[in-house]
Amino acid sequence: MSSSNANAARRQPPAGDDRSAGPACPPHDAHVLLASSGGRDSLGALVQLARWRDDGRFARLSVVHVDHGLHPDAPDWAEIAREQARLHDCPFELHRVAVKRATVGAGRGSTEAAAREARYRALDEALRDAAVESPSHPPVLVTAHHADDQAETILLALMRGSGGQGLSGMSAWRPRGAFAHWRPFLETPRAELEAAARASGLDWVDDPANDDPGFARNHLRHHVLPALRAYWPDAVARMRTSAQRLAMEQGLLSELAEMDADQSLDGPTLDWRRAAALPPHRQCNLLRQWLARLGCLPPPPERLGEWLAQLRRAAADRQPLLEWPGGQLRRYRDRIHWLRVLPEPTPSLDWPADRDCLPVDGGRELCRRAVAEGVDDRLVLAAGGEGWRLRPVGGSERLRPAEGRPSLPVKQWFQDRGIPPWERPAAIGVEVDGRLAAVLAGEHWLVDAGFHPAPGEPAWTLVERRSGQPG
Repeated sequence: MSSSNANAARRQPPAGDDRSAGPACPPHDAHVLLASSGGRDSLGALVQLARWRDDGRFARLSVVHVDHGLHPDAPDWAEIAREQARLHDCPFELHRVAVKRATVGAGRGSTEAAAREARYRALDEALRDAAVESPSHPPVLVTAHHADDQAETILLALMRGSGGQGLSGMSAWRPRGAFAHWRPFLETPRAELEAAARASGLDWVDDPANDDPGFARNHLRHHVLPALRAYWPDAVARMRTSAQRLAMEQGLLSELAEMDADQSLDGPTLDWRRAAALPPHRQCNLLRQWLARLGCLPPPPERLGEWLAQLRRAAADRQPLLEWPGGQLRRYRDRIHWLRVLPEPTPSLDWPADRDCLPVDGGRELCRRAVAEGVDDRLVLAAGGEGWRLRPVGGSERLRPAEGRPSLPVKQWFQDRGIPPWERPAAIGVEVDGRLAAVLAGEHWLVDAGFHPAPGEPAWTLVERRSGQPG
């Protein structure tokens, strides 16, 4: 997917004249992918999205169904979703995922969280596949979240003791990696989607998990919200209004965080030198806004405050760690790093001559491309050598960066480039004919002088990327 298409998918475009389409619409050339369970909400959303497609609001509409394998009727549910898509002239994709059930005592919510994580991984894969298949149609993920879902989300956040970010609820449009996630029905009552589903005359899925009183959301749906409506008939609209006001306030706090940071908040690393002089409450706001920008559930304020206090007391060579379900925060030198999980160590793998790309670990792969001659600003190796192999590097290996210069240990190169200790096990060593030719660590690389291509000599360029990413 080209950068221009990625930007088109990420940005929030202006709404059309018909405000029933929600607070934002995708680009007219977009490929909308509806994540459908086959249930009544998904069917109601499909009916409306098909109308918008036919009206030319966007170019393409597909349905993606994820089978979690948790219910014996799951294959039948997939067929119901497939038939709904067919009757609305939509391509259909089925993704089967493996969900690790919660251990005894862990609670059903743990299985639900694992299913959600697996579902969104599958949806991300569908977005990447759509971008590769048709680069001229930037893909946009759509979910059928509606006004009642928003109210439940706000109440759950209130019971968790969340701050303004949680209480502002779900956003209608937000970036999702290189793509976008659109929720066009957040101001639509559940009853309207159900009415559209009934009017279609089609079958839908009734998942018994939606009636399980053991889930907090179901308790809110079947007991709390009806009681609120009995006293305040417009309770859902009231909560939506409060959420919108809180979202505006969060926008101001986000702007303050950007001014305090004086840098982009879109990457997983933050230069902390300027922020170190801020008052604690501004530091806390900066980190929470940064994590929200990354799509990460922030840590509890108390734990974040404790970690910031550790940060202020810790010597410069220490690496205070904060770990919570949303990931990890670590300091190395003057930078704060957010990690969803620790990088996986690089395995030892033979690289066959007929393979352009080789998977390295969870989602990474290394690709080689032939170039006419060596280029200084890319990782290049002289052409030749039959036995290519990828392997981990321990740090004691030595490489010579240039002719006439002494070799240096890879460990020293890690330190010189500021590569954090936890990222070093994931560094990729490239062996050619039994000799270590290069080391690649994220955006940094070191090529041994013995493998530098001569001017005009054919060469290989190596590029690390996410699996399934075009290029």
